[in-house]
Amino acid sequence: MRHTPRTAAASALLAASLLHAGAALSQEAMANQFIKGGDETLTLDLGGILNQFNTSLQLNGTTSQGTDIGLEGAGLKKQNSSFEAGATWRFLSRNRIDVLYFQAKRSGGKTLNRDIDIDGTVIPVNATLDVEAKDSFLLADYRFSFVKTPTIEFAGLLGFYGGQFKYNVNASAQGSHPVQFSTTASTTVPLPVIGATLDWYINPRWKVSGNVSGMKANIGDVDGSVLIAGAATEYMLLRNLGVGLAYMYSDVSADVTKSDFNGSLGWKTNSVRMYGQFKF
Repeated sequence: MRHTPRTAAASALLAASLLHAGAALSQEAMANQFIKGGDETLTLDLGGILNQFNTSLQLNGTTSQGTDIGLEGAGLKKQNSSFEAGATWRFLSRNRIDVLYFQAKRSGGKTLNRDIDIDGTVIPVNATLDVEAKDSFLLADYRFSFVKTPTIEFAGLLGFYGGQFKYNVNASAQGSHPVQFSTTASTTVPLPVIGATLDWYINPRWKVSGNVSGMKANIGDVDGSVLIAGAATEYMLLRNLGVGLAYMYSDVSADVTKSDFNGSLGWKTNSVRMYGQFKF
């Protein structure tokens, strides 16, 4: 059969159409292999968190106000990494419960360049100060999606910020006025938060999200405020397995009047989370 310019053009057009249809079917088949954004039931995140700290501690005595101590200036590491775990349960199409847990443990010491007051005891200049801080955090919230489309989900949240702070402080000084001092202080800081989240489902494999929440409240013996903001991106490698990278800023301050903690604390961190994600 002779191939005229017309038949050659028709053949090329048919071939291009078949290739386009095949590519479209291949993309659709690949997309169907992944859970569409907003259709998942359970998401689990396991990984690590790297924190950069700017924290402070003040312990008051019975009749005196303690010195506000910058803990990084007292020898604690400015950066620390630890394990973190999170989960999201979408129990209805527009309803989710979200939790995140992580810890931070640091210790260090420094020679003082001034007198300070800790728990009613004056620690003189040139004394050696040693501080150990053990902190645990649980963030939990309920989210309702006011807007939910195949690509965008905007939700309001009502949640809870729970921090447990434990400090061991030791000081010693030699010379004409020797000092041997040791004290412990621990408290929980339970604060409610209200805020919003935004999820952008670029495709069934890739999501970008942002969040902001906070509140100032007086809960029993704790008068504090909290602000949390962050952004994240997640990419699914397989239908049920993906990876995520997130940034979180936290700013917590509290005045506490308890028998085992009388004073105030400040907690500011820039955090980077890297995690594996399991989605069902």
